[in-house]
Amino acid sequence: MKTLLIAIDSKFIHTNLAVRYLKANTTYETQIMEFTIKDSIAFILDKITKENPDIIAFSCYIWNIEMITHITNELKSKLNSIILWGGPEVSYDAFYYMDNSKVDYIIKGEGELAFHEFLSAVDKVISFSQVSGLMYREDNKIISNKEVIIKDLNQLKSPYRFDNDTSNIHNKIQYIETSRGCPFHCSYCLASLENNVRFFDIEKVKTEILYLVENGGKTFKFLDRTFNVLPKYAKEMFSFIIQNHPENASFQFEITGDILKEELIHFLNEKAPSNLFRFEIGIQSTNIKTNEAVLRIQNNKVLFHHIKLLKEGNIVDMHLDLIAGLPYETLQIFQMTFNEVFLMYAKELQLGFLKMLRGTLIRDEASKYGYVHQQMSPYEILNNDFLSKEDVLIIHEVEEILEIFWNKGFMNESVEWITRKVESVFSWFYQFSKFLHKRDFDFHRYQLDEVFSSIDDFVKETRASDHPHFTSLLKKEYLLRHSIKPKIWWNKNLVSKNKHLREIQKEYPKYAIDDYYKYGVITPYDEDYLVVLYFPNETISFTV
Repeated sequence: MKTLLIAIDSKFIHTNLAVRYLKANTTYETQIMEFTIKDSIAFILDKITKENPDIIAFSCYIWNIEMITHITNELKSKLNSIILWGGPEVSYDAFYYMDNSKVDYIIKGEGELAFHEFLSAVDKVISFSQVSGLMYREDNKIISNKEVIIKDLNQLKSPYRFDNDTSNIHNKIQYIETSRGCPFHCSYCLASLENNVRFFDIEKVKTEILYLVENGGKTFKFLDRTFNVLPKYAKEMFSFIIQNHPENASFQFEITGDILKEELIHFLNEKAPSNLFRFEIGIQSTNIKTNEAVLRIQNNKVLFHHIKLLKEGNIVDMHLDLIAGLPYETLQIFQMTFNEVFLMYAKELQLGFLKMLRGTLIRDEASKYGYVHQQMSPYEILNNDFLSKEDVLIIHEVEEILEIFWNKGFMNESVEWITRKVESVFSWFYQFSKFLHKRDFDFHRYQLDEVFSSIDDFVKETRASDHPHFTSLLKKEYLLRHSIKPKIWWNKNLVSKNKHLREIQKEYPKYAIDDYYKYGVITPYDEDYLVVLYFPNETISFTV
């Protein structure tokens, strides 16, 4: 019985943990085949059909379900294989997929134990009635077996110990679970459908992390919906990572900010090295009525206080999340949310758009709020009773500016300085977007000098009095982003350049005059001059 486990990831650097859990927790022989959504359907079909398997099991997510549906339909015309689906995209609306695709079986919910039960039923040619969470057809009817939650997660075998994976551990994201389930009930989130929170034994998790570190793992992302739900567990794990992390490693966690303990924040600020931890903190909306409508419990005052403490510590990188399109959030109210959150100046601010995920309460309540959304994945909203299509487009334009001119980290000191002076960051970003569209700026293909020069021109046009200092900050950030002399986008002609260089050399005789000519860039900086020397092994900068 030849069984293929098919993963279609969104990127090469991602590691599909689900298929590895399935392989680790069955005694039947299975083969993992991993692709990305950039691979063509023809390529994937060819690879699968050449194997001529008995069973093909797909791991289904919002980003690959359309591909998998197409591939499944094609495979049913080419092979006699049994096709099985599982994963979050098909678990909560399985009847729809049984009715609208050629899939044979779907496993709903956690699949590690159910998958082995399924293979055993196929192998022994016995009834599927005892396979937990299985949906199948029998006598022209669709049968849906009851899901069984895995109460003791520690019975699961490790998904990390496959020889074929060892060579790629160093260049892929390593996904870690310390728990499953979520204690909250946010109506737009699939995690709200699984409120039974269970934990892996912490010593077992530590052992897995050490194994991955010893084999080159450097980028770790924890999958827990609320990593800090148990403060004691969280602190012990943070302490372990601080003591055992490799150089230049990164560990990312989803954190619920308003329940984060101040004691834990102070511990991290005092004990952790910079840039080791990255917290993804979902804010989504600061509007109380909106949060009530989506059953989200959030103390904004406490949340912002905790973010401020993390920001002041300058140890933990923060990634804050907003969702546009939630109930009762008009364009004006969303602007208020955006401005309030942006002015926290976290390292990244993700502006996402509400997705009407299958199985969620918000999707069931779509008519209540007048939602119109994409019918195909990712089911993103187009408009609702509070946001017109035009409003949604405006938010998308602000998102484009946010991604390039803040989240990329090209010029954050300059942008922070100028945005502290504007009345509304959201409005300023939107005006900037219109400015760039008039110049036919390509938001997908651009050179770094174009990014810097365009915002410099915009500030010069809209805030002339702020422009001189802004452009000084901007030039410094631009020059210090490079390790060799970069292309200069501003007027670099200096009156009496030779004279300036000789005067600077006299003040800083550590460097020879030839070094200033060969390696140096000199440019006005406020009332002074900024000097940057690009030596082969280091970059030196100073103002005179």
